[in-house]
Amino acid sequence: MKHIIFVMPTLRMGGAERALVSLLKTLDPKRVKVDLFLFERGGVLEKEVPSWVKIIQSDPIVRDMTLELRNYLGELLRHRKLSAAITRLKITAMARRRKNYFSWGAIEKYIPSVPGHYDVAVGFLEGFTDFFVVDKVNADRKIGWIHTDMSGKIFNKQEMAYYRKLDMLATISEKCRTAFITRSEYPGERMRVIENIVLPQEILHKADETVDEMWDSSKVHIVSVGRLEYLKGMDIAAKTALILKENGCDFVWHIYGRGLMREEISQYVKQNNLSDCFILEGQRPNPYPYMKKADIIVQPSRREGKSLVLDEAKILGKAIVVTNYPSVTDQITDRKTGIIVDTTPQAIAEGVELLVTDKRLKSNLEDNCRRAPNRSRLVVDQFYKLTDI
Repeated sequence: MKHIIFVMPTLRMGGAERALVSLLKTLDPKRVKVDLFLFERGGVLEKEVPSWVKIIQSDPIVRDMTLELRNYLGELLRHRKLSAAITRLKITAMARRRKNYFSWGAIEKYIPSVPGHYDVAVGFLEGFTDFFVVDKVNADRKIGWIHTDMSGKIFNKQEMAYYRKLDMLATISEKCRTAFITRSEYPGERMRVIENIVLPQEILHKADETVDEMWDSSKVHIVSVGRLEYLKGMDIAAKTALILKENGCDFVWHIYGRGLMREEISQYVKQNNLSDCFILEGQRPNPYPYMKKADIIVQPSRREGKSLVLDEAKILGKAIVVTNYPSVTDQITDRKTGIIVDTTPQAIAEGVELLVTDKRLKSNLEDNCRRAPNRSRLVVDQFYKLTDI
Protein backbone atom coordinates (compact mmCIF):
# COMPACT_ATOMS: atom_id res chain seq x y z
CA MET A 1 0.00 0.00 0.00
CA LYS A 2 1.39 3.39 -1.04
CA HIS A 3 1.47 6.28 1.44
CA ILE A 4 0.43 9.56 -0.21
CA ILE A 5 0.39 13.09 1.16
CA PHE A 6 -1.72 15.78 -0.50
CA VAL A 7 -0.81 19.41 0.20
CA MET A 8 -3.39 22.19 -0.10
CA PRO A 9 -3.63 25.73 1.35
CA THR A 10 -7.19 25.37 2.70
CA LEU A 11 -10.45 23.55 2.10
CA ARG A 12 -12.62 26.59 1.55
CA MET A 13 -15.25 26.60 -1.21
CA GLY A 14 -13.03 26.93 -4.30
CA GLY A 15 -13.18 24.71 -7.36
CA ALA A 16 -9.77 23.11 -6.78
CA GLU A 17 -10.75 22.41 -3.17
CA ARG A 18 -13.98 20.71 -4.24
CA ALA A 19 -12.07 18.73 -6.86
CA LEU A 20 -9.61 17.48 -4.24
CA VAL A 21 -12.38 16.38 -1.88
CA SER A 22 -14.10 14.52 -4.72
CA LEU A 23 -10.83 12.78 -5.61
CA LEU A 24 -10.30 11.72 -1.99
CA LYS A 25 -13.82 10.30 -1.86
CA THR A 26 -13.10 8.23 -4.96
CA LEU A 27 -9.75 6.75 -3.90
CA ASP A 28 -9.69 3.22 -2.51
CA PRO A 29 -8.44 3.03 1.12
CA LYS A 30 -7.40 -0.55 0.43
CA ARG A 31 -4.92 0.69 -2.17
CA VAL A 32 -3.61 3.91 -0.61
CA LYS A 33 -2.96 5.45 2.79
CA VAL A 34 -3.57 9.20 2.59
CA ASP A 35 -2.48 12.18 4.68
CA LEU A 36 -3.77 15.69 3.94
CA PHE A 37 -1.59 18.65 4.90
CA LEU A 38 -3.42 22.00 5.02
CA PHE A 39 -1.78 25.39 5.49
CA GLU A 40 -4.92 26.43 7.40
CA ARG A 41 -7.62 24.37 9.09
CA GLY A 42 -11.30 25.21 9.40
CA GLY A 43 -12.46 25.28 5.77
CA VAL A 44 -16.11 24.37 5.19
CA LEU A 45 -15.17 21.36 3.06
CA GLU A 46 -13.11 19.65 5.78
CA LYS A 47 -16.19 17.86 7.09
CA GLU A 48 -16.54 16.14 3.71
CA VAL A 49 -13.05 14.60 3.78
CA PRO A 50 -13.36 10.80 4.19
CA SER A 51 -12.76 9.65 7.76
CA TRP A 52 -9.91 7.36 6.70
CA VAL A 53 -7.87 10.37 5.47
CA LYS A 54 -5.59 11.82 8.16
CA ILE A 55 -5.60 15.63 8.23
CA ILE A 56 -2.28 17.00 9.48
CA GLN A 57 -2.25 20.18 11.56
CA SER A 58 0.41 22.54 10.21
CA ASP A 59 2.51 24.94 12.24
CA PRO A 60 0.72 28.36 12.26
CA ILE A 61 3.79 29.93 10.64
CA VAL A 62 2.90 28.08 7.40
CA ARG A 63 -0.48 29.81 7.30
CA ASP A 64 0.92 33.19 8.36
CA MET A 65 3.62 33.19 5.68
CA THR A 66 1.58 31.88 2.73
CA LEU A 67 -2.04 33.03 2.99
CA GLU A 68 -3.62 36.51 2.82
CA LEU A 69 -1.29 39.12 4.36
CA ARG A 70 -4.10 41.29 5.69
CA ASN A 71 -5.51 38.35 7.66
CA TYR A 72 -2.30 37.02 9.20
CA LEU A 73 0.26 39.83 9.55
CA GLY A 74 -1.19 40.51 13.00
CA GLU A 75 -0.54 36.90 14.02
CA LEU A 76 3.15 37.24 13.17
CA LEU A 77 3.42 40.45 15.18
CA ARG A 78 1.42 39.02 18.08
CA HIS A 79 3.85 36.12 18.37
CA ARG A 80 6.85 38.48 18.02
CA LYS A 81 8.01 36.96 14.75
CA LEU A 82 9.29 40.32 13.59
CA SER A 83 11.75 39.02 10.99
CA ALA A 84 9.02 36.95 9.33
CA ALA A 85 6.58 39.88 9.42
CA ILE A 86 9.12 42.22 7.80
CA THR A 87 9.84 39.61 5.13
CA ARG A 88 6.13 39.28 4.32
CA LEU A 89 5.77 43.05 3.97
CA LYS A 90 8.83 43.23 1.72
CA ILE A 91 7.76 40.42 -0.61
CA THR A 92 4.23 41.85 -0.85
CA ALA A 93 5.68 45.19 -1.94
CA MET A 94 7.99 43.46 -4.43
CA ALA A 95 5.17 41.36 -5.87
CA ARG A 96 3.15 44.51 -6.56
CA ARG A 97 6.06 46.00 -8.51
CA ARG A 98 7.12 42.83 -10.34
CA LYS A 99 4.50 40.44 -11.67
CA ASN A 100 6.93 37.53 -11.89
CA TYR A 101 8.56 38.04 -8.48
CA PHE A 102 9.40 34.67 -6.89
CA SER A 103 8.41 35.18 -3.26
CA TRP A 104 8.73 31.54 -2.16
CA GLY A 105 12.51 31.89 -2.13
CA ALA A 106 12.23 34.53 0.60
CA ILE A 107 9.73 32.77 2.87
CA GLU A 108 10.65 29.09 2.69
CA LYS A 109 13.35 29.42 5.37
CA TYR A 110 10.66 30.24 7.94
CA ILE A 111 8.56 27.16 7.15
CA PRO A 112 9.25 23.80 8.84
CA SER A 113 9.31 20.52 6.95
CA VAL A 114 6.66 17.83 7.25
CA PRO A 115 7.97 14.98 9.43
CA GLY A 116 8.14 11.45 8.07
CA HIS A 117 8.56 9.88 4.65
CA TYR A 118 6.01 9.30 1.87
CA ASP A 119 5.90 7.25 -1.28
CA VAL A 120 4.14 10.08 -3.15
CA ALA A 121 3.65 13.78 -2.39
CA VAL A 122 1.07 15.78 -4.35
CA GLY A 123 0.90 19.57 -4.34
CA PHE A 124 -2.69 20.02 -5.50
CA LEU A 125 -2.50 23.71 -6.45
CA GLU A 126 -0.06 25.74 -8.50
CA GLY A 127 2.43 28.02 -6.76
CA PHE A 128 3.32 27.75 -3.08
CA THR A 129 1.64 24.35 -2.70
CA ASP A 130 3.82 22.80 -5.41
CA PHE A 131 6.94 24.55 -4.10
CA PHE A 132 6.17 23.35 -0.56
CA VAL A 133 6.22 19.77 -1.84
CA VAL A 134 9.63 20.35 -3.42
CA ASP A 135 11.27 21.79 -0.30
CA LYS A 136 9.32 20.57 2.71
CA VAL A 137 8.15 17.00 2.03
CA ASN A 138 10.34 13.89 1.98
CA ALA A 139 8.88 11.66 -0.75
CA ASP A 140 10.09 9.23 -3.41
CA ARG A 141 7.85 10.78 -6.05
CA LYS A 142 6.71 14.42 -6.15
CA ILE A 143 3.82 15.66 -8.28
CA GLY A 144 2.52 19.18 -8.82
CA TRP A 145 -0.89 20.31 -10.06
CA ILE A 146 -1.93 23.25 -12.25
CA HIS A 147 -5.60 24.28 -12.02
CA THR A 148 -5.57 27.41 -14.13
CA ASP A 149 -4.83 28.68 -17.63
CA MET A 150 -1.25 30.01 -17.63
CA SER A 151 -1.36 31.57 -21.10
CA GLY A 152 -0.79 35.05 -19.63
CA LYS A 153 1.76 33.98 -17.05
CA ILE A 154 5.31 35.39 -16.95
CA PHE A 155 7.65 32.78 -15.45
CA ASN A 156 11.06 33.54 -14.01
CA LYS A 157 14.04 31.18 -13.83
CA GLN A 158 13.68 30.43 -10.11
CA GLU A 159 10.04 29.47 -10.48
CA MET A 160 10.70 27.16 -13.40
CA ALA A 161 13.62 25.56 -11.57
CA TYR A 162 11.16 24.53 -8.85
CA TYR A 163 8.63 23.09 -11.27
CA ARG A 164 11.39 21.08 -12.94
CA LYS A 165 12.29 19.52 -9.57
CA LEU A 166 8.89 17.81 -9.55
CA ASP A 167 8.79 14.35 -11.10
CA MET A 168 5.50 15.07 -12.87
CA LEU A 169 2.95 17.83 -13.34
CA ALA A 170 -0.79 17.33 -13.82
CA THR A 171 -3.29 19.83 -15.15
CA ILE A 172 -7.02 19.79 -15.74
CA SER A 173 -7.39 20.31 -19.50
CA GLU A 174 -5.43 19.95 -22.71
CA LYS A 175 -5.53 23.71 -23.30
CA CYS A 176 -4.06 24.33 -19.84
CA ARG A 177 -1.31 21.83 -20.60
CA THR A 178 -0.49 23.49 -23.92
CA ALA A 179 -0.48 26.97 -22.37
CA PHE A 180 1.82 25.94 -19.51
CA ILE A 181 4.30 24.15 -21.76
CA THR A 182 4.33 27.03 -24.26
CA ARG A 183 4.89 29.72 -21.64
CA SER A 184 7.33 27.81 -19.43
CA GLU A 185 9.12 25.41 -21.83
CA TYR A 186 8.38 22.65 -19.33
CA PRO A 187 9.07 19.15 -20.75
CA GLY A 188 5.81 17.98 -22.32
CA GLU A 189 6.49 14.31 -21.60
CA ARG A 190 6.37 15.08 -17.86
CA MET A 191 2.93 16.72 -17.88
CA ARG A 192 -0.40 14.87 -17.88
CA VAL A 193 -4.02 15.93 -18.23
CA ILE A 194 -6.20 14.69 -15.37
CA GLU A 195 -9.64 16.26 -15.34
CA ASN A 196 -11.46 17.34 -12.20
CA ILE A 197 -13.67 14.67 -10.69
CA VAL A 198 -17.36 15.41 -10.24
CA LEU A 199 -19.70 13.03 -8.45
CA PRO A 200 -23.13 13.24 -10.12
CA GLN A 201 -25.13 11.32 -7.53
CA GLU A 202 -23.70 13.39 -4.69
CA ILE A 203 -24.41 16.67 -6.49
CA LEU A 204 -27.98 15.62 -7.31
CA HIS A 205 -28.52 14.52 -3.70
CA LYS A 206 -27.21 17.80 -2.30
CA ALA A 207 -29.31 19.76 -4.79
CA ASP A 208 -32.44 18.21 -3.27
CA GLU A 209 -31.73 19.67 0.18
CA THR A 210 -34.39 22.11 1.35
CA VAL A 211 -33.45 25.79 1.56
CA ASP A 212 -35.44 28.52 3.28
CA GLU A 213 -35.15 31.27 0.69
CA MET A 214 -38.32 31.85 -1.34
CA TRP A 215 -37.80 33.07 -4.90
CA ASP A 216 -40.41 35.03 -6.84
CA SER A 217 -41.48 32.60 -9.57
CA SER A 218 -42.57 35.45 -11.85
CA LYS A 219 -38.95 36.55 -12.34
CA VAL A 220 -36.04 35.03 -14.24
CA HIS A 221 -33.50 33.78 -11.71
CA ILE A 222 -29.84 33.83 -12.73
CA VAL A 223 -27.14 32.20 -10.58
CA SER A 224 -23.36 32.63 -10.66
CA VAL A 225 -21.02 30.76 -8.31
CA GLY A 226 -17.41 31.80 -7.77
CA ARG A 227 -14.96 33.96 -5.90
CA LEU A 228 -15.43 37.72 -6.04
CA GLU A 229 -12.09 38.22 -7.74
CA TYR A 230 -10.95 39.75 -11.02
CA LEU A 231 -10.47 36.53 -12.98
CA LYS A 232 -13.96 35.27 -12.09
CA GLY A 233 -15.56 38.36 -13.65
CA MET A 234 -18.30 39.05 -11.11
CA ASP A 235 -17.75 42.77 -11.75
CA ILE A 236 -18.64 42.07 -15.39
CA ALA A 237 -21.78 40.32 -14.16
CA ALA A 238 -22.82 43.46 -12.25
CA LYS A 239 -22.41 45.58 -15.39
CA THR A 240 -24.41 42.99 -17.32
CA ALA A 241 -27.20 43.29 -14.76
CA LEU A 242 -27.42 47.04 -15.44
CA ILE A 243 -27.88 46.39 -19.17
CA LEU A 244 -30.55 43.74 -18.51
CA LYS A 245 -32.43 46.11 -16.20
CA GLU A 246 -32.27 48.95 -18.71
CA ASN A 247 -33.60 46.54 -21.36
CA GLY A 248 -36.62 45.72 -19.20
CA CYS A 249 -35.68 42.16 -18.26
CA ASP A 250 -37.49 41.10 -15.06
CA PHE A 251 -34.80 39.11 -13.25
CA VAL A 252 -32.91 38.49 -10.03
CA TRP A 253 -29.23 37.59 -10.26
CA HIS A 254 -27.88 35.64 -7.26
CA ILE A 255 -24.09 35.66 -6.71
CA TYR A 256 -22.72 32.93 -4.42
CA GLY A 257 -19.14 33.42 -3.27
CA ARG A 258 -16.85 35.74 -1.39
CA GLY A 259 -13.66 37.58 -2.19
CA LEU A 260 -11.63 40.76 -2.27
CA MET A 261 -13.88 42.54 -4.80
CA ARG A 262 -17.02 42.36 -2.67
CA GLU A 263 -16.87 45.99 -1.54
CA GLU A 264 -16.13 47.28 -5.05
CA ILE A 265 -19.02 45.32 -6.54
CA SER A 266 -21.35 46.34 -3.69
CA GLN A 267 -20.60 50.00 -4.37
CA TYR A 268 -21.36 49.56 -8.07
CA VAL A 269 -24.66 47.85 -7.24
CA LYS A 270 -25.70 50.70 -4.92
CA GLN A 271 -24.62 53.46 -7.30
CA ASN A 272 -26.64 51.95 -10.14
CA ASN A 273 -29.75 51.00 -8.13
CA LEU A 274 -29.33 47.28 -8.72
CA SER A 275 -29.95 46.12 -5.14
CA ASP A 276 -33.35 44.69 -6.08
CA CYS A 277 -31.99 42.49 -8.87
CA PHE A 278 -28.29 41.79 -8.23
CA ILE A 279 -27.71 40.15 -4.86
CA LEU A 280 -24.38 39.19 -3.30
CA GLU A 281 -25.61 36.17 -1.36
CA GLY A 282 -22.26 35.30 0.21
CA GLN A 283 -20.71 31.86 0.38
CA ARG A 284 -22.86 28.75 0.78
CA PRO A 285 -21.41 25.39 1.87
CA ASN A 286 -23.94 23.78 -0.46
CA PRO A 287 -24.66 25.94 -3.54
CA TYR A 288 -26.43 23.16 -5.45
CA PRO A 289 -30.06 23.81 -4.34
CA TYR A 290 -29.69 27.37 -5.63
CA MET A 291 -28.12 26.21 -8.88
CA LYS A 292 -30.98 23.72 -9.28
CA LYS A 293 -33.59 26.47 -8.76
CA ALA A 294 -31.91 28.77 -11.29
CA ASP A 295 -33.37 29.42 -14.72
CA ILE A 296 -29.94 30.25 -16.11
CA ILE A 297 -26.37 29.71 -14.88
CA VAL A 298 -23.94 32.44 -15.95
CA GLN A 299 -20.17 32.11 -15.72
CA PRO A 300 -18.60 35.49 -16.58
CA SER A 301 -14.95 34.48 -16.09
CA ARG A 302 -12.05 36.27 -17.72
CA ARG A 303 -9.99 33.08 -17.45
CA GLU A 304 -10.45 29.52 -16.18
CA GLY A 305 -8.50 26.30 -16.22
CA LYS A 306 -11.45 23.96 -16.27
CA SER A 307 -14.52 25.12 -14.43
CA LEU A 308 -16.02 22.80 -11.85
CA VAL A 309 -19.14 24.99 -11.78
CA LEU A 310 -19.80 24.22 -15.45
CA ASP A 311 -19.52 20.47 -14.87
CA GLU A 312 -21.88 20.76 -11.90
CA ALA A 313 -24.36 22.88 -13.85
CA LYS A 314 -24.39 20.28 -16.63
CA ILE A 315 -25.12 17.50 -14.14
CA LEU A 316 -28.05 19.58 -12.87
CA GLY A 317 -29.29 20.06 -16.43
CA LYS A 318 -29.11 23.85 -16.44
CA ALA A 319 -29.01 26.34 -19.31
CA ILE A 320 -25.58 27.99 -19.29
CA VAL A 321 -24.18 31.28 -20.57
CA VAL A 322 -20.38 31.35 -20.39
CA THR A 323 -17.66 33.68 -21.62
CA ASN A 324 -15.23 32.70 -24.35
CA TYR A 325 -12.04 32.18 -22.34
CA PRO A 326 -9.40 29.93 -23.99
CA SER A 327 -10.34 26.59 -22.38
CA VAL A 328 -14.14 26.93 -22.44
CA THR A 329 -14.61 24.61 -25.43
CA ASP A 330 -13.09 21.76 -23.41
CA GLN A 331 -16.42 21.72 -21.55
CA ILE A 332 -19.07 23.57 -23.55
CA THR A 333 -20.18 23.20 -27.17
CA ASP A 334 -21.82 26.43 -28.32
CA ARG A 335 -25.57 26.13 -28.88
CA LYS A 336 -25.45 22.48 -27.79
CA THR A 337 -24.52 22.47 -24.08
CA GLY A 338 -24.41 26.22 -23.52
CA ILE A 339 -24.17 29.68 -25.05
CA ILE A 340 -20.60 30.96 -25.45
CA VAL A 341 -20.31 34.75 -25.63
CA ASP A 342 -17.61 37.40 -25.67
CA THR A 343 -16.29 38.57 -22.31
CA THR A 344 -18.27 41.82 -22.28
CA PRO A 345 -21.39 42.90 -20.38
CA GLN A 346 -23.27 43.49 -23.64
CA ALA A 347 -22.51 40.02 -25.02
CA ILE A 348 -23.45 38.29 -21.77
CA ALA A 349 -26.70 40.26 -21.62
CA GLU A 350 -27.53 39.17 -25.17
CA GLY A 351 -26.85 35.54 -24.24
CA VAL A 352 -29.17 35.76 -21.24
CA GLU A 353 -31.90 37.48 -23.26
CA LEU A 354 -31.63 34.80 -25.94
CA LEU A 355 -32.37 32.06 -23.40
CA VAL A 356 -35.19 34.08 -21.85
CA THR A 357 -36.94 34.47 -25.20
CA ASP A 358 -36.04 31.20 -26.97
CA LYS A 359 -37.62 28.54 -24.75
CA ARG A 360 -36.94 25.75 -27.24
CA LEU A 361 -33.22 26.48 -27.36
CA LYS A 362 -33.09 26.67 -23.57
CA SER A 363 -34.85 23.30 -23.24
CA ASN A 364 -32.50 21.68 -25.77
CA LEU A 365 -29.44 22.93 -23.88
CA GLU A 366 -30.81 21.53 -20.62
CA ASP A 367 -31.52 18.13 -22.16
CA ASN A 368 -28.07 17.92 -23.75
CA CYS A 369 -26.39 18.80 -20.45
CA ARG A 370 -28.24 16.03 -18.62
CA ARG A 371 -27.03 13.50 -21.19
CA ALA A 372 -23.37 14.57 -21.06
CA PRO A 373 -21.09 11.63 -20.06
CA ASN A 374 -19.24 11.48 -16.75
CA ARG A 375 -15.58 10.37 -16.78
CA SER A 376 -14.81 10.15 -13.05
CA ARG A 377 -13.85 6.46 -13.02
CA LEU A 378 -11.38 7.02 -15.86
CA VAL A 379 -9.91 10.02 -14.02
CA VAL A 380 -9.23 7.96 -10.89
CA ASP A 381 -7.42 5.35 -12.96
CA GLN A 382 -5.34 8.13 -14.52
CA PHE A 383 -4.41 9.35 -11.03
CA TYR A 384 -3.27 5.89 -9.96
CA LYS A 385 -1.13 5.69 -13.09
CA LEU A 386 0.34 9.15 -12.46
CA THR A 387 1.33 8.19 -8.93
CA ASP A 388 2.62 4.79 -10.12
CA ILE A 389 0.19 2.82 -7.95
